[in-house]
Amino acid sequence: MTTAPPSRAWTVTISSPAGRPLLMCSACPGPDPAASVPRGEEMRRHLARHVRESGLEPHLRTCQCRERFCVWHRRQGPCNGALRLVLIRADQGRTWHLADACAACAVAIPQAATVSEPPAPHGRTARDSPATDASYVLEEPGEWTESL
Repeated sequence: MTTAPPSRAWTVTISSPAGRPLLMCSACPGPDPAASVPRGEEMRRHLARHVRESGLEPHLRTCQCRERFCVWHRRQGPCNGALRLVLIRADQGRTWHLADACAACAVAIPQAATVSEPPAPHGRTARDSPATDASYVLEEPGEWTESL
């Protein structure tokens, strides 16, 4: 039995069943009740936490747009170019995606922006696993999150 390779793609959506706002995340076990309607900043902070915790080596990353049959944009040609971390705003700001995408897909996706990778904390290298260091996981992303 083969398992799917790990990916770096997350989706966060605001839902309001029965008038109570919920933050729904593709990577989290269940909805997160929000004290108020989550703003874009809170959703981006949530996505930033996932990318900081992912620790997926660059050589294992693939275009997540292609993995989803390029549903985020009109098809303009084959995937091409270096991978980029892309933040996508959809559904008038109720849904946000953060994913790796090739350069060709990144420029074709409407309402998307290429964002920088998070900085490696405290002299860590890409080979260090952030999931094993609680201080890294809990560390506020600060300026990097603001760039999202």
